[in-house]
Amino acid sequence: GSLEEAGAPIMRREAVDVVGGLLMDCGEALGALAIAVEGLDPESEEGKLSSQRMGYSSQQMILAGKELRGEKKEKAVGKSWIKG
Repeated sequence: GSLEEAGAPIMRREAVDVVGGLLMDCGEALGALAIAVEGLDPESEEGKLSSQRMGYSSQQMILAGKELRGEKKEKAVGKSWIKG
């Protein structure tokens, strides 16, 4: 799943849940890329930082896709709700 694949349904005004599913697929692919980048040169600080940033982006894309699909967020447990 590429970002272009997720964007095409937006241009065609398709259902939001379709876009959400494609965005989740794209996020999963970005996560796999993040792992691969870190594995290229485990000693490289730049590679490690790039991998971490891609990993975070992957998580956020998946979260956004879930929200577009109408999936419920996990509720905070304990006192974590205090922080906002």
